[in-house]
Amino acid sequence: MALSVAFSFLLPCEADQTPQNPSELIVTSKFAFDQNGVPKTDVSGNLSYLKNRFSPASTFKTYWALSLLENRVVDPKKKIRIFDEHIPGSPREVDLREALFYSSNDYFETLWPSLGRVALEITLRNLGYGPVLGIAHAGKKGRLPKDWWKGEKALKHGGGIRLLPEEIHSNWVSVFWKKPSRIDEGTYRLWREALSWSDCPEKKGKIFGKTGSWEGNYWFQGTFVPEDGGDYVAITILNKSKVASREKTILRFYEIVGCVMPSLN
Repeated sequence: MALSVAFSFLLPCEADQTPQNPSELIVTSKFAFDQNGVPKTDVSGNLSYLKNRFSPASTFKTYWALSLLENRVVDPKKKIRIFDEHIPGSPREVDLREALFYSSNDYFETLWPSLGRVALEITLRNLGYGPVLGIAHAGKKGRLPKDWWKGEKALKHGGGIRLLPEEIHSNWVSVFWKKPSRIDEGTYRLWREALSWSDCPEKKGKIFGKTGSWEGNYWFQGTFVPEDGGDYVAITILNKSKVASREKTILRFYEIVGCVMPSLN
């Protein structure tokens, strides 16, 4: 679902004093859960990136995880042994939340035979996941491209899907804005729990997130959810710096929201 864009700056929790990075794009939305109006977005940083389509990288696993839950393929608490070289302590055993936190390819590939392409495509199409055709406007869903399938090994970065940064952001916002009517309450709760990242006692809230890196682009999508039931703040960060890294991109999010970044180990 595409979101409308408003260029009045929406501060996540307090004024962000971190200098702008010319190789960075930040897309922000502030909204109440289940609000009637489509959340508006604010964009800052290198606005030229808004015109380019990117691989969703491992942010795609957010929606792959939903398909696993919808189709009862995964017990989110069950540990699976993984061998990803990029994950600290590997080989190790991880559950669904940890697999998303560390962005394990092995975890999702192990479960793939029990899910399959047809079931995954049904989930993606029901969500409206994919590029938005024509001029993006509030409430318009994307469509899964016919040529998106590039084989099982390419699923870790979304196959042949290419999205505008605002489309990547709007899909993330839709996870937290309101529960899709076709997803039962239990599955929706497990999905959000699997995306939990850390507590934020400094701001009395909780952080949900997902990383992604592919083709030299680093992403972090995070949502701050306050304990008091106030507005959520969802932020998508794209870092294309030559010295960019997963850790630096995650840290940027935590700097903006004013929370302490957890250990990544």
